[in-house]
Amino acid sequence: MTLDGHALVIGISRYRHVAALPEVHDAQDVAAALGDPGLCAYPASNIAALLDESATRAAILDALDHLAARTGPSSTALFYFSGHGGRTVGGDETCYLLPVDGEGGSDEALARSAISATELSLKLRAITAARVTVVLDCCRASGLAEPRDVIRHQLAPELPSSALSRLASGRGRAVLAASRSDGLAFVKPGERNGIFTRHLLDGLRGQAGGAGGVIRICDLFHYVQQQVAAEGGAQRPVFKAELEENYPIALFRGGLAPALQLPETGDGFTYDAFVSYRHDDPDDRAWTQEVLVRALEAHGLRLCLERRDFRLGQPRIREMERAVITSRYTVGVFTPSYLGGAFEDFQALIAQHEATETRAPRFIPVLRRPCDLHLGQRMTSVLDLSDDTEVAAGIERLALALREAPRPRLAD
Repeated sequence: MTLDGHALVIGISRYRHVAALPEVHDAQDVAAALGDPGLCAYPASNIAALLDESATRAAILDALDHLAARTGPSSTALFYFSGHGGRTVGGDETCYLLPVDGEGGSDEALARSAISATELSLKLRAITAARVTVVLDCCRASGLAEPRDVIRHQLAPELPSSALSRLASGRGRAVLAASRSDGLAFVKPGERNGIFTRHLLDGLRGQAGGAGGVIRICDLFHYVQQQVAAEGGAQRPVFKAELEENYPIALFRGGLAPALQLPETGDGFTYDAFVSYRHDDPDDRAWTQEVLVRALEAHGLRLCLERRDFRLGQPRIREMERAVITSRYTVGVFTPSYLGGAFEDFQALIAQHEATETRAPRFIPVLRRPCDLHLGQRMTSVLDLSDDTEVAAGIERLALALREAPRPRLAD
């Protein structure tokens, strides 16, 4: 698989007019990982990097225009920014990224010399790439202590959810930000990279997984989020997106699909998954049994199927409850026929209710054929297997997910 990958990477530590940030090599290392043919495999000519003195406001805006000009509907585009960013204190609380020539001192100076979230959003909307990812590692603090920031009276180190959502507006758009809550993202003294970007780099180098030979956006964020949380501090990355698919953001180690190795579990579940599908639809039944179930069981997964594993003579509804409770996950094969089935809808509701009670999502929808999903269904991340060319890689991702322990939702 090849990706028409394009990137604009910006890294600023030594500012002209405001406090310097801890010296790191985040942007350089991200650009190197993206352009490495043995890793992400973006063509080197498609990667633009602006570092420190070259990352002026005019240069950044011009580079965004060039990114829009050289990408098309089949492209993958990435914008990475490491530097000062935040929202104004009081007033309309406008959000900004600071170029190297950005000034503090007043709201007027910020508006004149920085790049507002509104301005950045307009530039991103001009990019016609099918997949656009924005990565923001803003306001890094040295050590796990209070940050140095001489412009704190004008710019609070926080990019609120509303600003990130604006940047993620549009299909196939995603934003990964280094932190939420207090807005601080940290770098430990003496380390080459900030905590967020260090784990981002590890993910791009292969630690985020690569079923089918690609690294996908949701898998990358999940890896980074879990690793940053494991550091034990208050920093929690943020993910905002409008996605129709968990799209590839880079190749996995040059496109080499890894051998699938499923971890063993000891959590007491009888089955890895209960597979819910429309039995009386010949197409649904054939694909589920002959493609999905056969592939998952070939990987060693333990599946519960109604026509094979429900106990004879028992009430069907009770058996549905047993299947959901004794399975780590419930997989629903979404088709127009499935969504029109009363019992199939009931099975999905049981699984979703179980997830609500435990605060750990345990229902995984698999979209086999395009269909209209109601709001509750759209709120759950869907594995799109409607394209036959994506089925093999998608089933591998599903197999890995089914062996993961259900994760409690993080508090907002």
